[in-house]
Amino acid sequence: MASDASSLKVLQVSSAGMEFFLNQLDILDELGVDCDAVYTGDFRDGGHVYGGDNIHTGLLNSIAGHNPVYYAIRGSILYPQILKSSLVEDYDLVHINSGVVAPLGLGQPQRPVVMTFWGDDVLGDRLGGLQPKLTKLCATRSDHVIVRSQEMKDALPCDATIIPSGVDMSLFSPMDQVRAQEAVGWDPDERHVIFPYHPSNEKKRYPVARETVERVDEAVDERVRLQVVDDVDFDDMPLYYNAADALLMPSLREGSPNTVKEAMACNLPVVSTEAGDTRTRLGPVDNSYVCSTDSELVDGLIAVLESGARSDGREFVEEVSLERMGERILSIYESVLEQ
Repeated sequence: MASDASSLKVLQVSSAGMEFFLNQLDILDELGVDCDAVYTGDFRDGGHVYGGDNIHTGLLNSIAGHNPVYYAIRGSILYPQILKSSLVEDYDLVHINSGVVAPLGLGQPQRPVVMTFWGDDVLGDRLGGLQPKLTKLCATRSDHVIVRSQEMKDALPCDATIIPSGVDMSLFSPMDQVRAQEAVGWDPDERHVIFPYHPSNEKKRYPVARETVERVDEAVDERVRLQVVDDVDFDDMPLYYNAADALLMPSLREGSPNTVKEAMACNLPVVSTEAGDTRTRLGPVDNSYVCSTDSELVDGLIAVLESGARSDGREFVEEVSLERMGERILSIYESVLEQ
């Protein structure tokens, strides 16, 4: 059956209300898709249909992060809502976001299923490697699969469409660095390297980031500080990107890291490992480096700071804007319903 966007009704399921998932809901809504969302843990005030923590909050918070038990609990409490929604509401299809909840989407047999995987659910080793195996099995049972990078696509036993998560070009844009530093309280006489992740997230490798900045601080004339930014409102993040002199991402694994694309949209230089699609995103960008070793991270960061220049990343990030992402997802919905 074929449908236009204004008549599409989609049940969106996610393991958590991550900002990039909420942005996906927003852009699909702007394109005329009627989305209901089932997830736990809202990263914004207000939330969507089923947003918010209301079950076992204390336990979940105590094991939060990339702990597989945390995601297993989150996923299990969603299934009754998913089944009820798919039976009662007249959805055209179900869109599963994250391999953590992939089995739950297949547990409702009434609707076509589109699955989007985020990165670790395909490439990681959660639950002793069981998580990626289960994700791949679920991928073969879905009607269409979306992944963030070529690396993820190559890891699947079935075909998939590569659609990087989108960046909000209207929110993330260049601004005056001195004013941004005043707004966030950073010393304008020092150089600032932003690490926008929680230090406990092992795959982001905070110890490597800290050691890299320490080595760079010894090698350049000005004081260099590592700025860990993991607990500010999402809408304030453009201030921090613009206040910084570089983004450092020493990750082990990624899908299509939004932090890199957000920094690009602000023309902030990026020094990154070759994780996810960073090589594709940063390949044409001036004053940014994709590194194969930890020592290259040091060299790249020194080069960026000594140049004193911004990047031209915004010129190359338009192709992964929220609008472009939404249009491509909508096209997949329509192709699935035409089958």
